[in-house]
Amino acid sequence: MRNKENRLVITFHSTTEAMEAEKRLKELGVPGRLIPIPRQLSAGCGLAWSAPERERENVIQSVGLMQLSFEKMAVVQI
Repeated sequence: MRNKENRLVITFHSTTEAMEAEKRLKELGVPGRLIPIPRQLSAGCGLAWSAPERERENVIQSVGLMQLSFEKMAVVQI
């Protein structure tokens, strides 16, 4: 069994928003990737951006800088 770790998870209203966020965050070199929504969360879309919790400030700044639309941001153990 894999060890769980705290991850910063960002949910989106739509798949289009999730795909746009992935493209733009990767262009900036922000660590993370799209994942299926963890069962602890719910959202309008089945995809979420997951990044190491230690990158929290970097991700928050990048999302704000790019004015990305998202539904919720939370730290989840996955």
